[in-house]
Parts: sequence; structure tokens; C-alpha cells
Amino acid sequence: MFLYNRINKEELKKQLMDETFNRNTISFYRYHYIDNPGEIRDQLYKEWFPLDCFGRIYIAREGINAQMSVPEHNMEAFLETLAKFDLLKDIPIKYAIEDDGKSFYKLTIKVRPKIVADGSMNERLM
Repeated sequence: MFLYNRINKEELKKQLMDETFNRNTISFYRYHYIDNPGEIRDQLYKEWFPLDCFGRIYIAREGINAQMSVPEHNMEAFLETLAKFDLLKDIPIKYAIEDDGKSFYKLTIKVRPKIVADGSMNERLM
């Protein structure tokens, strides 16, 4: 299994528009020390890619910040994956109020120096 997208942007957008099911747009974040962000990144990708989850997730030693769209029919399975990680157990999830669920067209999970950009000099140098 590849741990990144291998389909071009235009095809992914077309596939998203052709979907016949609804998606939930959600977000969550948590400050929590992560010893090995790269390892957690790979584990999350392996869990969420088969569920057709899309989104932009940042992981750093300080925690996680995620904005995602999850197919409604896979939402329960997605929530079950959260319980597998100490970092994500009982994490509060925010659901978008007015959204068509087509916010993202691929799953992107990146390891970053910080989960929220604060504009510090160290962040710009990385």
C-alpha cells in the first residue's frame, strides 16, 4: 500500500463529484505529546484511506490538527479508528453545519513542526 495519493488532481475531483453518497465534514485538534509523528502519520493513513476519508491533517510532536470529510456510511468505522490511538481517544469532533461534504478530494496527512502556524521565525526557516 502506498501511503500517499497517486491519482492526478483532476481525476480525484471528478471522482468526488461523481460520488452518490453524502459526506460529513468534521474537524478536531488536540495538543498531546507525540514521540514519533511520522509513525502516527503512517498508521492513520492506513486506517483512514480504506474508509475513503479525505482531508488535511497536520501532525507534530505537539499534537494533531485535522479537517476532514468522511463518507456517512463509514462514519461509525472512522470513529472506531479514533479509539485505537491514545492521542485521539474521546477527542471532541466538530461537525460542519452547512456543507456539501465536498471540501476535500484526497487524504493528506503531513508531519509539520507545529499543528497551528503562528508565524514564528523558526517555523518559516523549516
